[in-house]
Amino acid sequence: MVPVAPASPAERLRRALRSLRAALPALIVGLPPLAWVCLSLHRAALTTLGRDQGIFQYVAWAISNGEVDYRDVRDVNGPLTHLVHAAFLRLGGRDELRFHGLDLTVTCISFAFVGACLPGLTRRGAPGRLAPWTARAAWAFAACVALCAQHFGYIYWDLAQRETFCDWFLLPSVALQLHAQGRLAGRRGGRWLLFLAGGLSATAWFGKPTFAAFTVAQLFALFADREVAVSMRARFAPFVAGCGVVAAAFSGWLLAFGDLRAFLTVTLVDVPAMYRFMWPRSASEIIGLQWGGPAAAMSLVTSAVIVGLIWEGLMPRRLLAIGVLPLVALAGVLVQAKGFPYHFHPVTASLHLQWLVIVVWASEHFGSSASPMSRVLPLGLAAALAFRESSAAASNTYVRDAWLAAEGATADQRESEAYFAHYADHDFFPYEMRQTAAYLRANTATGDRVQLYAMDPYVLFLAERRSATPYIYAYDLNADAALQGSSSPRGLRPTEAQSGRIRAMRDSHEADMLARLERKPPAAFVFIDHAPLTTYADAAYDFKVHCPSAGAWLESRYRETAAFGADHVWLRNDLASAATAPR
Repeated sequence: MVPVAPASPAERLRRALRSLRAALPALIVGLPPLAWVCLSLHRAALTTLGRDQGIFQYVAWAISNGEVDYRDVRDVNGPLTHLVHAAFLRLGGRDELRFHGLDLTVTCISFAFVGACLPGLTRRGAPGRLAPWTARAAWAFAACVALCAQHFGYIYWDLAQRETFCDWFLLPSVALQLHAQGRLAGRRGGRWLLFLAGGLSATAWFGKPTFAAFTVAQLFALFADREVAVSMRARFAPFVAGCGVVAAAFSGWLLAFGDLRAFLTVTLVDVPAMYRFMWPRSASEIIGLQWGGPAAAMSLVTSAVIVGLIWEGLMPRRLLAIGVLPLVALAGVLVQAKGFPYHFHPVTASLHLQWLVIVVWASEHFGSSASPMSRVLPLGLAAALAFRESSAAASNTYVRDAWLAAEGATADQRESEAYFAHYADHDFFPYEMRQTAAYLRANTATGDRVQLYAMDPYVLFLAERRSATPYIYAYDLNADAALQGSSSPRGLRPTEAQSGRIRAMRDSHEADMLARLERKPPAAFVFIDHAPLTTYADAAYDFKVHCPSAGAWLESRYRETAAFGADHVWLRNDLASAATAPR
């Protein structure tokens, strides 16, 4: 074998310059917003947890301490969220800084993985060779920065949400599928990649069922790809097998640590019967929201551009999954009929992924053109995207909130009343929750249970006390919000028959709760005033009005012994006399 002479310094320099030239569009995208994204990462980690994250922390902690998911803790969210929080708790995620660090680390890794899959995906036909690692590294960097820039357009309340966890799996699934289809086009394998893509896609179903629509879109993209040199059965079988394995795994987890029947009942029966009537918004109302309209409009435009390029044969058909991704995400938002800001995570993330794909396509399609004007196009598109991301990153709430660095730098500062005062809202009282939790720890035993009437079971997590009944949400016991439906004159409201079913569900919840309370009276009740989806500001009064039997039982056996702002603690009479004064 003839030895290969080492490359000369001049040759190595030429190779490095070629690599740099190929990576230039990615560097243009990623470098300008980098400083603001890094600052946002740091400050986002210093924020407290919002209401939903606190709920998931409690549910995960309760399951880890012997409760059966969906039977002992009645939650309307999928098991993926519970599993993520349970995993983070094992890794030290009880501490909010550590929790945010874990969440943001996984988020960045998933974004970078998607970017690493982009080089070569826009070329028609089978790639001649694998993209060089330098190109993959450059686009991994660019995607991480660009997708993080859009991610931090959401306030702390909307981070670490169900949708963001689902995005960890959805976006890599689409990227892997595209890579697999490219390999199959050249008969270079790819079936295992399709299997993994199917498994990742199915994982998102168990965060929210609406994510199943993305799987349908991915299957359609597989069907429509005429460049894949294998049969329909050969391309569908591994993807569907991956979906099946993940679905079986989650079902097995629910059989072992949860109640599969209770989960299916909540998801398929209770949600459409009752919960969909709480805070509903029509499609026009959602599109009219300040955070909904621009994202919807840009999704329509960019999707039309990509689908048009595919139609004209300028982009390969395997990009169809990305071409419709934000439209499917937008449909999911409309189906949920709530329009909360965090519902738009899949919309904005897939929209920014489309922009990245357009830049990659332009750099691969025109980057080696003989025409100088053609070679400028991908650089111009990269600069436009960099300007868009830099502008957004420079003005997000984390960059503006300089107080985070001054008042949240240490653990002691992040437990102070002054720090939590920045997060207090008309129905959210994080400092008072911690005062209440400290009082419960001081005046109840470790194994005691506490019944909450509010929307913030995070107080139970902080106190390390399990709920006395599965009902951790006030809306399971007060159905007024569901019975009222939309506040819009032409919005969604239950019919008489549906209202009767809602009342029957509520009555069943109260009867079940009272039976459990009588069987094993908890050490304490916690009432939080102004809780969402309640009728009266006074939570204890609201409870007595809507649960008269349980309210009468409460009055004869408990009395209020402490109040921390909107949070009121009622201890059982035998514990009340020995209770220590609140501090």
